[in-house]
Amino acid sequence: MAQILIVDDQKSVRATLQITLSRAGHTVDEASSGEDAIQRVDSTLYDLVLTDLKMEGADGLAVLEAVKARDQDTEVILVTAFGTIESAVTAIKRGAHDYLTKPFTPDQVLHAVDLALERRRLRTEVRTLSRRLDDPNDPATIIGESERVRRVLEIVREWAQSDSTILITGETGTGKDLLARAIRSMSPRKDRSYVVVNCATIPDNLFESELFGHVRGAFSGATRNRKGLAQEADGGTLFLDEIGELPLEVQPQLLRFLETGEIRPIGQNRSMRVDARVIAATNRDLGGMIARGEFREDLYYRLNVLPVELPPLRERKDDVARLSSHFVERYAKRLGRPVLEVSKRALLVLQTYEWPGNVRELENVIERGVMLAKGTELRPEHLLMPGRFGLDGTAASSNPAGSLEDVDEISGDLLSLPEVERRHILAVLKACSGNQKKASAILQISKSTLWRKLKEYGIEASRLGPPPPSIEA
Repeated sequence: MAQILIVDDQKSVRATLQITLSRAGHTVDEASSGEDAIQRVDSTLYDLVLTDLKMEGADGLAVLEAVKARDQDTEVILVTAFGTIESAVTAIKRGAHDYLTKPFTPDQVLHAVDLALERRRLRTEVRTLSRRLDDPNDPATIIGESERVRRVLEIVREWAQSDSTILITGETGTGKDLLARAIRSMSPRKDRSYVVVNCATIPDNLFESELFGHVRGAFSGATRNRKGLAQEADGGTLFLDEIGELPLEVQPQLLRFLETGEIRPIGQNRSMRVDARVIAATNRDLGGMIARGEFREDLYYRLNVLPVELPPLRERKDDVARLSSHFVERYAKRLGRPVLEVSKRALLVLQTYEWPGNVRELENVIERGVMLAKGTELRPEHLLMPGRFGLDGTAASSNPAGSLEDVDEISGDLLSLPEVERRHILAVLKACSGNQKKASAILQISKSTLWRKLKEYGIEASRLGPPPPSIEA
């Protein structure tokens, strides 16, 4: 529910409005003058201000201007017994949401308040959507049919229906943010705000202000009221990514929010309720951090109500083929490339690699490969990964996944070790255009050893290089 300020110099009007709005579930403050109201909006973040237009001293328009100077998102409804077209137009032009004329009924007030709060909610939702416009992973879709992934999805489908806090753990690149969006999309809050807080990117000294907001004058540089990201998520979902990076000094405030559902902006004397479902994620060992005094144990238990662990890609190799096809389709369309599918040889490379960077690394490899490919098929030579030769023909680190990725053909027959070696050497030489120095570096053998093997297998490296330049008469 909302935090509302009533401004009127008539006590009976304030009392009527206070009863009406409190019964609707809102938290209500009262101000008996425009000056009192202006002081209050300096020290408290309100969702809506309902103010009389004609008052001694600072009138309703002065209150409106003060409210909008502090916080553009605060909605204002003006009330007067002297309604005129001119004053209504003036009020709307200056940012008022609505204009009521006395006398009014409780239903009229509640209807106007509901519309104003809905407009405020929609404005927040637009901001949320604008952050997601360029998100390649939206809408939230988890790709995979392996047993581990199916089990995770079964769990979160059930847990998504509750408001309990979920803690997602897993290695970097496993898709924790994507799973958080999936949980939100399966929850009753799917049409409400979804606010992402990356705890690793916010400076420690600004974290409390970013998360919980502040009022004007709370600290040096606080020139206007500002809602925190927790309040932006009111009614929706708050995703705390990289929660292991949360500064130790801010952890008590987050713990209080999780326990009470209340926040207190910096410089504000009273708390306000925020109804947000919290999902947190981390790739860090929070247990180890607790032992080192870097993370509060009580906060960990409040976050870890419903724990979910995402498996690394090396433990769900069955999903590599489908993920690869998904990324090929995405980046071929986005980059305007002709690639339609992954070749069998390329798929063998992808399925034998260990993927230390998990799904994010696979996505990057496919995107790069789609850019390098000229035809409709993604081939092994388009896959630039550690242990494989790059565009300059030099080797990266060793790749324990195997060395069959660059053979010319793979048949269903079992091959002898010398035949496997011959085909691999031939494929590397072709990729290096017959350059034996580059090939020996990739194969991690000396040039003399390569020369002996070429002689042994009857391979003429010179025939694999580029044709000699033509001589014009």
